[in-house]
Amino acid sequence: MQLFDYSKEPLRDILAVDAKSFYASCECISRGLDPLNTMLVVLSTADNTGNGLVLAASPLAKKKLNISNVCRAEDIPYHPDLILAQPRMDFYIKENMKLNAIFKRFVADEDLLIYSIDESLLDVTKTLNLFFPDATLSRSEKRKEFAKLILETVTDELGLFLTIGIGDNPLLAKLALDNESKYAANYISEWRYQDVPSKVWQIEPMTDFWGIGRRMAKQFNHIGILTIKDLAHYNPIRLKERFGIMGLQYFHHAHGIDRTILAEPAPKPKDTSLGNSQVLPRNYHKQAEIETVLKEMAEQVATRIRREGYQTECVRIAIGFAYHENGSGFSRQLKIPRTNSTKILTEHCLFLFRKNYQGQEVRHISVHYSKLVHSTAQQLDLFVPFEENLKDYALDQVIDNIRKQYGFTALIHANSLTDGARSIARSELIGGHRGGAGGLDGL
Repeated sequence: MQLFDYSKEPLRDILAVDAKSFYASCECISRGLDPLNTMLVVLSTADNTGNGLVLAASPLAKKKLNISNVCRAEDIPYHPDLILAQPRMDFYIKENMKLNAIFKRFVADEDLLIYSIDESLLDVTKTLNLFFPDATLSRSEKRKEFAKLILETVTDELGLFLTIGIGDNPLLAKLALDNESKYAANYISEWRYQDVPSKVWQIEPMTDFWGIGRRMAKQFNHIGILTIKDLAHYNPIRLKERFGIMGLQYFHHAHGIDRTILAEPAPKPKDTSLGNSQVLPRNYHKQAEIETVLKEMAEQVATRIRREGYQTECVRIAIGFAYHENGSGFSRQLKIPRTNSTKILTEHCLFLFRKNYQGQEVRHISVHYSKLVHSTAQQLDLFVPFEENLKDYALDQVIDNIRKQYGFTALIHANSLTDGARSIARSELIGGHRGGAGGLDGL
């Protein structure tokens, strides 16, 4: 039984484009090497400590060494032909800009969505017949020819290899990309509305479906949903009762329904949040070192919300453990009086940490401030003298102005010089990885 009339759904010509092993391919090309026939791995720390994480591996390295982008350096088998490269985020960003500049030759700016540094969505509905006016070609044939043209153009000009999913909407294009294109001989596949039963419902495991992670899959399993087909035939009212509006979205997605139009502006979220997270370079087991990093991050995010003109009413920290014998970590939040004071926010972060930490080794830390409000008014603490409130506010402004003019490291706290501190090292990172100055300046 077909629950949706697909003839009434938006019919677009969407290309979901992914640059194969983007970081690794960029490193190969910069060395004059073929990305498909070179064994190269990009490590967060390309040294012999064993602490680095694999950020990207070339297709040949994945195949021969049986590694993925989530393993550690110590898990990589030795091979004499393997090249270990440190990440260069500024270089990858420049290559991404070149890649998307090529895409803009084929679509208008509003029809291009940069999904990540190596993935983009192109709505070629308006330009399909412009590039392929031949009336003897079917819509499907024109789409595939368009995808082939873009693929060949990028390979010829940049040396990068692409995989492309084609769909009647962004969801179907993304599912085609993730589940079929990478295995296709020409790296191109197409999923249409009529393919939902034969392709979308056959995706296994459920976590291979866009938007469904391990936790969500477990929740589905608990109520008897074991496959995407099960999800598509589950009672949508019960899904909404259990999962809210997201339950209905999963139900629609299981039927291949996505009414997103790339050119239309995305709705603004009701609750804005700003935050920062980082994977530590090693396992931290000393509480003092963990608190040093936590204080640095609390300050960094406080600086960000002041820069954006916000104050926060909710603080959240998440701590990820290095070993999972006692769980994977904890996440806690606290509703607070509105503020953007570094001193006050740092105290709240430390309070949450000390209340819940029990001596585990830590590898991941994140700090987020939510329930943000645009306001320049300062809410005074009745238990703190007015002069002290004013002094803290003035101090934050002075520090922000100095760092804005001279860079983050122009003024640092003494604890950022102690063992385990990360702010100075991260000031030279982009996106948390090596790549140029301004990692913290851009926060």
